[in-house]
Amino acid sequence: MYESIEFSRLDRRELVKMPDQIMHREYHSILDSHPDLICRFTRDYVVRFVNRTFASFFGSDGVSEENTPEFFIGKDLIEVVQKGQRHRLKSKLSQLTPESPQTEMRSMRVAKTGEEIILKWTLIGLFDQEGELYEYQAAGRDITTEFNLTQALEQRNQDLEVLQTEMRLVLDAMPNKIWYKDDKNIILKLNEEAAQSMGMDVKSVEGANTYDLFGDSAKTYHDDDLKVINSGKPLLGYVERYTPNDGAMGWVQTDKIPFDHPVTGEKRILVVSTDITELKEQEALLKTINKNLDDFASLTSHDLQAPLRHIGIFAELLQEECADNISEDGKEYLSEISDGVIHMRGLIKSFLKFMRASPEGVDIGRLNLTEVITKVCKAREQDVANLGGEIRIPQDEIIVRGESVLLEQVVANLIDNAIKYRDHTRPIKIEVSAKKSLGEWRITVSDNGVGVERNFAPHVFDLFGRAKPHAHREGSGVGLALCKRIVILHGGTIALIEKQDVGSEFMFTLKAAQSLE
Repeated sequence: MYESIEFSRLDRRELVKMPDQIMHREYHSILDSHPDLICRFTRDYVVRFVNRTFASFFGSDGVSEENTPEFFIGKDLIEVVQKGQRHRLKSKLSQLTPESPQTEMRSMRVAKTGEEIILKWTLIGLFDQEGELYEYQAAGRDITTEFNLTQALEQRNQDLEVLQTEMRLVLDAMPNKIWYKDDKNIILKLNEEAAQSMGMDVKSVEGANTYDLFGDSAKTYHDDDLKVINSGKPLLGYVERYTPNDGAMGWVQTDKIPFDHPVTGEKRILVVSTDITELKEQEALLKTINKNLDDFASLTSHDLQAPLRHIGIFAELLQEECADNISEDGKEYLSEISDGVIHMRGLIKSFLKFMRASPEGVDIGRLNLTEVITKVCKAREQDVANLGGEIRIPQDEIIVRGESVLLEQVVANLIDNAIKYRDHTRPIKIEVSAKKSLGEWRITVSDNGVGVERNFAPHVFDLFGRAKPHAHREGSGVGLALCKRIVILHGGTIALIEKQDVGSEFMFTLKAAQSLE
């Protein structure tokens, strides 16, 4: 392994033949230029020889005599190298035999630079022809860099194992079916959910080609994957029927995301499928319910409209033909009947409007809500000005996910309520404000009107819910219920904010969207 070792063997074989002077000269010429730390010592650990590398390493700072090989000759090796290592060194050396004359040990040493270095020592026992030990030789090599790299590699491997374990736990905890494949249709990774849907286990699937697993039927999936891989564009939200291993037909929604391997650049694809069978069944049920409700609402409104028309017509006929014979009280009764018919027609119309406010046919996309608010407020600006009041609206763009016609109804209802329930003793003030937070817009409509009584606040969004003290004011009691229904259809919330002072304040939320630019 070392040149010094080879020379030791030569020294042992040729010791009798070579004169001492020639032997020392050869020994020095080989070992003094060697990069390893080399020394020879007796069975009592008395140093007989060290090379210049050894002397330079263990010598004292600044004293040239103590940095020469001659300085160490005759000294106790343990005192020179490292105190406290005698027992360990003796234990190692005691294991040497003519059949096994070599062993190794490591030690840590602080170099002259102050750095901690690690030395690997190769210890050799020198035996004569009769097998008697007469001397030792040691060669030390600085393996600090190698040791640190090995430690770093071991730590990295441990971290990698932990990361792979964590990734496996995360994958298997996901309710989705997840596959990670290359462009040759080889499944590199998948989770338990995906493996079970294939009627297999993870170990038997990972690394397998789907053509080997499913034959020609794998081609369709591979072709679809290649389209996504070659386009470089993800396929998101693809809904399709599928038949899992248990044979029960169902529905899945699949995302296919292409990307390149960060090191090799090889093509990869991540496939994530979510079972939406239950959702599709609920969707179908909801469509049936909505259809039944719509039919019921239409039928009910028709059945109610017919008698109302009769009541209205006969009330008018009675008033026209018997006007001279009807008392003042009778005329008042007829007027109440006519007003009731008109009010009932308004309730039926509002009821139909409420029932038909559903997501069917609603195209929700990016929308500048500021334009909707401006349009609604402009249409009412003159009426508010005639009342000596004002409307304040936000100037910043409010970009949301929504449908303009429906959200216009929400804003209009809230503004109209603020006008309707104004306090006649002071000029009306209406303010619309907006604040963006955590991916949503919070739109607030506040006024200085009569407000909402605390005990009625929980019922303001009920269908036909109207506060009794304000029953004399015009309205059907459907407006706020319609607002709530529309906002919920948009995935938002609406609430009445309690105020300590006068007036009322309504706040609704909508999902934020990116700028229209």
